[in-house]
Amino acid sequence: MQATVRNNYYEILELPANAPQHEVTTAYDRARNTYSGDNPAIYTIFSEHEARELMALIEEAYSVLGNKTLRSIYDQRLLSGVAKASELTYEALVQASKQLFPESREPERKIAYKKDEAFEKEIAAREHWDGDFLKKVREYKNISTSQMHDITKINPYYITAIEANDPKNLPARVFVRGYIVQLAKALGLDDRKVADSYMKFFKG
Repeated sequence: MQATVRNNYYEILELPANAPQHEVTTAYDRARNTYSGDNPAIYTIFSEHEARELMALIEEAYSVLGNKTLRSIYDQRLLSGVAKASELTYEALVQASKQLFPESREPERKIAYKKDEAFEKEIAAREHWDGDFLKKVREYKNISTSQMHDITKINPYYITAIEANDPKNLPARVFVRGYIVQLAKALGLDDRKVADSYMKFFKG
């Protein structure tokens, strides 16, 4: 992968443009393992700053190609051959998806769990949100890490790192906040409140 590749997410994940959806996560995991700072060989090719930039690009590529709606918009723009670089960014694609589906919502997911009124009140009154409490809510609502991955498409590795308050194993802040928002929505929480609280102590 070239460090200068920025707008072709397929090249970043080393995927053909016609790759089936299930191969995106496999390619993402492969790219992450190859270019992660945990792999000492990476520093023989890139500086620490360049390695971090590459990881940010890998995360951005997965955020787009791992989402069927964003990938569809991205493919249309990429194949047109006339899209500007600014129209192929994650932020631009998210905005386009909101314009296409302004009223769209995630379908309500029915996962059975036994309600505890005392804990429900604690959740409602909670002001300080960290990974430990997010984990408690997830387990209380009987949602496994694997199920949370299926719902949010967030890599289980990152879900675990978020719940462990482990910034060294998480990507750039902008991606972490997006993950917190998705996790909070999946748990039926106030996503803005939870994300604002979590990011106050996140030092990644």
